[in-house]
Amino acid sequence: MPVLDFTEIAEAHIANGMQDTFELFTRDFLGFMGFKVISAPDRGADGGKDLIIQETRVGVGGETIVKWLVSCKHKATSGSSVSQNDESNVTDRVNANNCDAFLGFYSTLPSAGLNKILEGLKFEQTIYDRERIESQLLHSSEGLKIAERYFPKSLAAWKTDNPKPAQLFADQTSLECHICKKDLLEQKDKGVITLWQVMKNGDYSKSDVFQCIHWTCRGHCDQVLRHRKRHEGLIDGWEDIGDVMMPTVFFKWIISILNEQRAGVTYSDEAFDALKQFLLILFPHVSRHLSAREKERIQSLAQIPAYLGGMGY
Repeated sequence: MPVLDFTEIAEAHIANGMQDTFELFTRDFLGFMGFKVISAPDRGADGGKDLIIQETRVGVGGETIVKWLVSCKHKATSGSSVSQNDESNVTDRVNANNCDAFLGFYSTLPSAGLNKILEGLKFEQTIYDRERIESQLLHSSEGLKIAERYFPKSLAAWKTDNPKPAQLFADQTSLECHICKKDLLEQKDKGVITLWQVMKNGDYSKSDVFQCIHWTCRGHCDQVLRHRKRHEGLIDGWEDIGDVMMPTVFFKWIISILNEQRAGVTYSDEAFDALKQFLLILFPHVSRHLSAREKERIQSLAQIPAYLGGMGY
């Protein structure tokens, strides 16, 4: 699914004071990419070009200057491709503006016919279509600033679904696996947190005392830890860390802890310190909106009666 909705940028053929926005976006984007703008967008006869930009290439033999004629075509509202009729006389336009190469900057895609014509040119050519533009903008802080300026609605939605931890502490925190020491917060699968309780009367029922709390990678590390703790006479209860990082589930955890303590459940000093550390490390990742994927996950968890019961409502 594309992230940026190019229809957020005003259409170029409607004279409402915003008709130059796509060309201004092109200028800012190409400047961000490292090109030098030597002829900026303006109104009136443009001589077959929207911008002229300069690229400096550094090689073994020194510097080479390449002047690009830039042609902007904003057809996102109609969704039409850019055809050969939209880009007529490319060679004449490049030569007339004393340029060396052609760059098409499109909010849709070039048609097959236009691609064939461009591939037959005797000078360098390249196309920035909507996907290529988007991929460049979303992978750097400077690119995100440009995207936020021209696509405010799209980027607001993208930020919700790609949250970053809040800057609450001076130092960046990590959550190291108890076994392999990998930072679980850097992994796609965040692993599990396991709360270990003393067996009650020597069987597999749980007592009211949490002895220790650990977090590990799912799979091998979790199995290694379980093997160790079972030999110590402890029994485990666990939760996906990725679930606990969701704001709704995080607060479910807090409520559950308060309810258990009121009912007489206690924690050893080690377990209580680990619980505080875990909650503090996770909170910067929690203080945000739910992503669309997390909303679906919450709805799925809500179908489990025992899970709802843990909310303490």
